[in-house]
Amino acid sequence: MSPLRSDVIEAGRLYRATGAISADMLRSEVYRAWERSHLQGANPRALQAERLSNSDTQRLIEQSSFLVNAVRPYFRKLSQAAGKDRHAVMLGDRNAILLDLLGDEQTIHGPEPFPVPGSLLSEGVAGANGIGTPLAEENYMELVAAEHFIEGFSPFTCQGIPLRNEKQDIVGVLSISVRRADAGQRLKEILLCASHAVEAEFLVANLEKDIHRVLLSTPDDYQPLEELRQDIIQGYQAASLQLEVISRLVAVNRLDYAKQLIQQAENSIQLFRHRAEIWRNLASLKTGNIQSLSLTESICDLVDLLLTEAKIRNVEVVTFWHEPITVMADPCSLLRQLLRYFLQVFESAGKGGRVAVTVEKMPNSDLAQVSFTPIPVFNISQPTMYNLSLPLAKNRL
Repeated sequence: MSPLRSDVIEAGRLYRATGAISADMLRSEVYRAWERSHLQGANPRALQAERLSNSDTQRLIEQSSFLVNAVRPYFRKLSQAAGKDRHAVMLGDRNAILLDLLGDEQTIHGPEPFPVPGSLLSEGVAGANGIGTPLAEENYMELVAAEHFIEGFSPFTCQGIPLRNEKQDIVGVLSISVRRADAGQRLKEILLCASHAVEAEFLVANLEKDIHRVLLSTPDDYQPLEELRQDIIQGYQAASLQLEVISRLVAVNRLDYAKQLIQQAENSIQLFRHRAEIWRNLASLKTGNIQSLSLTESICDLVDLLLTEAKIRNVEVVTFWHEPITVMADPCSLLRQLLRYFLQVFESAGKGGRVAVTVEKMPNSDLAQVSFTPIPVFNISQPTMYNLSLPLAKNRL
């Protein structure tokens, strides 16, 4: 819970007068931010942020176009969720320089100074704020009114969360500022969900690059991998569209229903992340990385990834095993083998058919076997059954 505004104002008065206060006068994360701001020389009496020149700002925005383009579709959703409250949705780069913003006319272009693209919002320059502090903490942060270090930001409640790429490197920060603290509370969940959706956009862009590499290097694999890529992206896009509905509900304070939809969208985004990782292993050219992995989990992952393909072909997939089975294999090579077998037995099973996948340990052997059996509706001739044998992973003492 945030401290009372009067307590924070008193903390600020003492800090500006003495350069030090008792740690218990502020929330611990805010106190850390004030300490960093003070040690780095931020001026607590400043009324607005410093900024780059127009030419340097434009150059930085162009260099950060991948980030700006990924975030921009969610700017409007977050702004819409703020409704009639005075607000600004902001995007900063990893150095806390403001790249883009969207909000109501009075906030963005009103008589009170507000940061513009090119503004320097690191804690060392602008003190504790909704751009610089989430980057310094490497986590979601909220600063309520006078919890901002410099006086010029005190009218606002700011929330911010870092944006990470697939390697988990921080590449920017998404933030929203509102004039009323209670408005900030209802926007927190959609802000977090939007940040996860933006990070998923980075994955979408990388999948696009990967498929071109597949086309050039292994053209025989291109078509099935492209179809799978489109399937998983369509699943993610449904979650993205759901944020549009959520933003309208948040704007009119229908928060209970909005939270239900946010949870659904979060689950869809997490599922997309998982499927995208499987797809990237399928498309990877790296081989020779023999390791212990779950064969049964790998098959479950592929069955999930192939749901749309199975529906299109009207093929049912059934799996059989008594226990999880772990083998020694290269994950990328194994997934590609399994995918090829799946597509072959789909073809053999035909429309309305079934595919049985059985995994078992072979008797008197250190091998596991996967059997793919197509079961056509009309079994005119004996269909081909495919078997794959793999060495079992030995238990380590």
